[in-house]
Amino acid sequence: MEESNSMEKWRTGISRHKDGKLYVRGLSIEELIQKHTFVEVIFLLLKGNLPNEKEAKIFDAILVASAEHGVEAPSAFVARTTASTGNPFNAALAAGILTIGEWHGGAVERAAEMLQSDESPEEIVAGVLEKKGKLPGYGHKIYKDKDPRTETIFAKAKELGISQKYIDKATVIGQEFENQSGKKLPINIDGAIAAIISELGFDWRLGKAIFILGRLPGMIAHVHEEVVNEKPYRRLDENDVEYTGP
Repeated sequence: MEESNSMEKWRTGISRHKDGKLYVRGLSIEELIQKHTFVEVIFLLLKGNLPNEKEAKIFDAILVASAEHGVEAPSAFVARTTASTGNPFNAALAAGILTIGEWHGGAVERAAEMLQSDESPEEIVAGVLEKKGKLPGYGHKIYKDKDPRTETIFAKAKELGISQKYIDKATVIGQEFENQSGKKLPINIDGAIAAIISELGFDWRLGKAIFILGRLPGMIAHVHEEVVNEKPYRRLDENDVEYTGP
């Protein structure tokens, strides 16, 4: 009886070394450096193929739209606070990334799963209202009527000739929510990204990671600014705290 191999091999279709060269999805790193952009290589790594010109442009657009949204965003102020207490750059960025959850950036994933499901807009909205839940990818603390980032992304997608299947479904879901609940919720940036990555054929489970990719440059800028310009350390002012104990 043969002994079983105690160490199973790691399996990957992403990259390999051969004859002293690195190949990414079958393309040499030299070719990628010479002929392709960072956005195209991200697309290649995540989806397995290089994008065409219009796909690259709309993918670039959603990353740009995610890059920054003010120091008030948890991913910015938590990263800065972490840096202000003497932690290294990578720890501050990690802390900022960890704030990206269900209510901050994480809705991209849930919205993409919803859009890629076989459920109709009517069924989706009815299910959310029945559970008294939140509709992922809709509504915003600042943008009450419309999210200008969403409008710009959708306009660019139409201009480029990107498929409208999931964009249309997202729009109908918003209309259906207003019909069933009487409340109007605009499609926010999470919902817009979810629709675009769905049009591009990305697995919905990549939604949060794609948002992080876009937001990371903004976090880097905030951490750098904190380290260079500010004194340690960040602390809440007493006037910002409301005591509710005995």
